[in-house]
Amino acid sequence: MKNALQRGRARRLGRYLALGLPGLVLAAGAAAGAANAASGSGGQCYADLAATRNFTLGLPRHAQPTPDGKSVLFLRSGPRETSLHLWRYDLAGSRAVELARPADGPEKLSVEEKARRERARMSLTGITDFALSDDGTTALVSQGDRLMQVAVAGGQVTDLPGRGWIAPRLSPDGRQVAAVRDNDVYVIGLRTGRTAGRPVRLTRGGSETLTHGLAEFAAAEELSRPDGLWWAPDGQTLLYEEADISGVERHYIADPEHPATPPVEFRYPRAGTANARVRLGLVSRTGGPTRWVAWDSNAFPYLARVVWPKGRGALSLVVLNRAQTEERVLRVDPATGRVATLLTEHDPAWINITPSGEGRGHALPRWLPDGSGFLWAAERGGAWRLELRHADGTLDHAITPPDLPFVSLDDVDAAGGTVTVTANPDRTQNAVYRLGLRGGAPVRLTPEPGLHATSFAEGGHAVFTDAMMGADGSAATVVRDRDGHVLATLPGVAETPTLAPHIQYTRAGALDMDAMIIRPAAFVPGRRYPVVLSVYAGPGYKQVLQAPRQYLESQCLADHGYIVVSLDGRGTPGRDHDWERATKNDLIDLPLRDQADGLAALGKRYAELDLSRVGVYGWSFGGYFTAMATIRRPDVFKVGVAGAPPADFADYDTAYTERYLGTPQDDPQGYAASNVLTYAAQLSRPLLIMHGLTDDNVYFENTMKLTQAFIRAGRPYNLLLLPGTHMLTDPALRTHVDEARESFLAATLKIPTADTMR
Repeated sequence: MKNALQRGRARRLGRYLALGLPGLVLAAGAAAGAANAASGSGGQCYADLAATRNFTLGLPRHAQPTPDGKSVLFLRSGPRETSLHLWRYDLAGSRAVELARPADGPEKLSVEEKARRERARMSLTGITDFALSDDGTTALVSQGDRLMQVAVAGGQVTDLPGRGWIAPRLSPDGRQVAAVRDNDVYVIGLRTGRTAGRPVRLTRGGSETLTHGLAEFAAAEELSRPDGLWWAPDGQTLLYEEADISGVERHYIADPEHPATPPVEFRYPRAGTANARVRLGLVSRTGGPTRWVAWDSNAFPYLARVVWPKGRGALSLVVLNRAQTEERVLRVDPATGRVATLLTEHDPAWINITPSGEGRGHALPRWLPDGSGFLWAAERGGAWRLELRHADGTLDHAITPPDLPFVSLDDVDAAGGTVTVTANPDRTQNAVYRLGLRGGAPVRLTPEPGLHATSFAEGGHAVFTDAMMGADGSAATVVRDRDGHVLATLPGVAETPTLAPHIQYTRAGALDMDAMIIRPAAFVPGRRYPVVLSVYAGPGYKQVLQAPRQYLESQCLADHGYIVVSLDGRGTPGRDHDWERATKNDLIDLPLRDQADGLAALGKRYAELDLSRVGVYGWSFGGYFTAMATIRRPDVFKVGVAGAPPADFADYDTAYTERYLGTPQDDPQGYAASNVLTYAAQLSRPLLIMHGLTDDNVYFENTMKLTQAFIRAGRPYNLLLLPGTHMLTDPALRTHVDEARESFLAATLKIPTADTMR
């Protein structure tokens, strides 16, 4: 589950405002009037944020150095455009050259590709991805269902034959591409001279319920594994995933704007129901029979990682049992498909998968080139540590110190005896460090406070890119040498933000929770302000980070006359093992207590926080928390705006939900305690629910069930129906969503009280 508010089609929001009971017409009318007023000068910040994607459009994305360290490739759009182009930046000449631009005309996306982009939260268009060959001379780019070959030096662009390709993977030697069409795997030879190889079909039998070469829903949505195809290092063999989803529940999503269009069928694994049946096959790049990898997929159905290293390292898998309490690292013999267990991890609550995915760092295990051992990470001692293990899986030694929690493995220089990692110097930021494989103190390579995301060329250690979000509010992608010195800043064309965050970072309550207070730009000391809790409060997402550029939307809300607060209570990541797992079998009671206690503690320290006027809003898990907070703690929260709330976790997916709650069959009490419907009859405060009618992540049935529960209990509610899915991308739609939220909060929170102007 991701906290995303990034997709939709252009429609005026007022058309989708529905009222739960007639008694709410006046409140809704007031909200609509306030929204119209906000669209003036005060609402311009929302329009600017929506049009520029929070001023990120025009920033370099996916920057990657070439192996020779002389150039960097990256994607970039215009400042108010979503169409990405491929660029090359030459370090010697300090200049950027456009290598490839999207072809004219609308993109054609299959249902499968739309689903893949939804899982990846990819809402931009144009050239959305690229891959470099090992020698750095060739780039493979994809636009919609088209594949293009780009000569990195000269910029020549040639189309590969055929259309309908998805999930392409470039071979290490840059001579061929594996891709999926109609749920089967093909290999295409890249163009040499004037000729290109014809596609060779490697698998057969692909269908709507049997896919080859694609990650199944659970892997792509919840396990940070978007891949379903992997090349052997020599480019002679492919490993592919086969997913049988015939036993997964059918869900149908209809588009109410186009009632003549048939509903789209999705196979969605609800908690406690059947998952996809996954297996891996090995096949020659020229075709032939498949050798199946023989791991016990009944006992370990989740395939979390696949690593096929160069050198003498072993083809390796990371698999988990369904309860996600046991994880195994398996060594695969490609000649026979047989496996051997190298390492087993256990956790009575759940296992967090070794960091990687999300576009950050190397997948683990990472083998040393000579095959003598591999790098692994675990949080057995309470915090993540990077380890060196022998080839048989036994521990050699820990590399990162216990007081520097490991985040990702960014580079391994075996010849130089060093690794480069991202780690957390404290709970609200990260930094990049170099360490010796055999010991020694960490050397910090990124002195700037904030967040850093790095990229090294495969096999290249001389330079790396660093996408920074500084604690000072800056955002840039720089190129650094191996010692961290900045060599260049990649050119961006993003607009300068029209507002600056006014953030105070602090700690709150007896639990010393990370907290963030955002005050209006025109803050007046001595005045008391209504408070809005911007919340997620759930697994996998940390709200409070020293990256002010992430909070421009909250600053815009604050500038409308609020103080916006965020807190990281129990159940959120980034602190330690037990803190994150405190909510096992009950996702709401402790988070609700912590957020309320944190607000109370901050109110005692900062007199400007008027705790008699507190609202709450969030999206996805944050929307779930908002609904619960508004219903169960009316003493604290006077109004709530809940976006796409998973009201009943029995209707959410297996891999996410069962990690924290088990199955509904095994723990009905835990599901009942975590179900908003259990408490619906207690609603006594204004609650606005927003939900996309075609959401294929948090299905609209969640909101439908919740509103029906309110109706049965005679409880008034407000409902805002949105076109689109879990993300809202249309600027006009997103602007009106933001304005409607602020207006709904204002109708309750801006009613003057006796001490408002104290």
